[in-house]
Amino acid sequence: MSLKKQFLKYVMPSIIAMWVFSIYTIVDGFFVANFAGERELSAITIIVPYVNFLFAIAIIFSIGSQTIIGIYLGEGKKDDANRIFSFILMFISIFCIVLAIISMIFIDKLIFFLGASPGLFNLAKDYLRIIIVFSPFYIIAYCFEVWVKIDGYPRTAIICAVSACVTNIVLDYLLIEVLEMGVRGAAFATGFAQLLSFTLFLLHFRRGVGYLRFNKIKMETREVIYTIKKIVVLSFGEFVAEFNTASVVFIFNYFIMKYLSQEFLPSYAVINYMSLLTNSTFQGVCHGTLPLLSFYHGSRERKKSKTIVRYGFISIIIISLVFFGISYFGASTLLNLFLEDAKSVSSSIRPMRIYALMFLFSGHNLFIASIASAIGMPRYSTTINILRGSVFLVISLSFMVHVFGVKYLFYGAILCELLTLMFSIYSYKEIKRPAV
Repeated sequence: MSLKKQFLKYVMPSIIAMWVFSIYTIVDGFFVANFAGERELSAITIIVPYVNFLFAIAIIFSIGSQTIIGIYLGEGKKDDANRIFSFILMFISIFCIVLAIISMIFIDKLIFFLGASPGLFNLAKDYLRIIIVFSPFYIIAYCFEVWVKIDGYPRTAIICAVSACVTNIVLDYLLIEVLEMGVRGAAFATGFAQLLSFTLFLLHFRRGVGYLRFNKIKMETREVIYTIKKIVVLSFGEFVAEFNTASVVFIFNYFIMKYLSQEFLPSYAVINYMSLLTNSTFQGVCHGTLPLLSFYHGSRERKKSKTIVRYGFISIIIISLVFFGISYFGASTLLNLFLEDAKSVSSSIRPMRIYALMFLFSGHNLFIASIASAIGMPRYSTTINILRGSVFLVISLSFMVHVFGVKYLFYGAILCELLTLMFSIYSYKEIKRPAV
């Protein structure tokens, strides 16, 4: 198989899988907005950072372990690869159950922390309570999706992801439109879809048709601590990248509530849906190239690593131009899909077009950070993602609001990505010398 076909074989399933995980949120928003109301859409928008946080937890364990497993397989050490696979599955299962219990205990405080107003509290709680119950399946299903590709079955990732996505759409219609369950219907639709995804992936690994097998785990305490530490270090940059999705929504929600009004939250929800889909596509490229870069880095095939990186950058450029064009020229159409008020649509077109300009830069930042993670240089990945997801974003938004006025709030997103890109370019020059 040519390297280009291999690249597409891994990247396309990753993009589709990332789309599926994004579509859960977008489809929920679409049905809630059209069949429940914009107030209910505002409540879901408040909870979105928690859902993104769950996804970030899944990434920190799946991507870090994938890197180790990929390097072991590249070196021909299948027993070590299976040991890591079995251990991390057991660990993440226990971890996410504990996380769900803690989240349920402190659910009221969590909702207020996310910024819910008293008027949105009950709706937000109805949605979040159900999401928490299904959160272990959400986390483990994504881990399975990542591992099934390194197991040599990227098409299985597509089949399972698409099956879950279709299930979510059908259930959203039945529960929200037909049974009129509102935000609770949206949460149940997402939860049952994730349960289906989890079950399909579990059946694949139970069959044992690939490289990875469930093995008995014999690890000393010192080895357990070392393995967890290594996984977290290797994937912390990717974790921060996904956690940025949560922090960006959280930060924008804060600025919107403080400087605009709660009534603008539905408009921002639509803008964020387009951003979520775009960044998910970028992340699909990143996650698809990760196992290939890890494998060829482990087997010391530097020429192939360089070719994979080149294909990745070309993909990022094409994706950024496509989604910028869709957001800029299709802003009115996209907003009308979710918003009924003509005035809200009209006032949101300009912010969406401004926000879309950041797509031209954000993909490069994400991909360079991903390269650093894949070849075992996570400090660059971590720094890039922390800068773009919190430090530079807060600075940029504050600068725009206080110097130019609230009218320029969304220009802060562009400034944030430009500042990050300068550091990303410096980082790439450093990491490509010895490794790529």
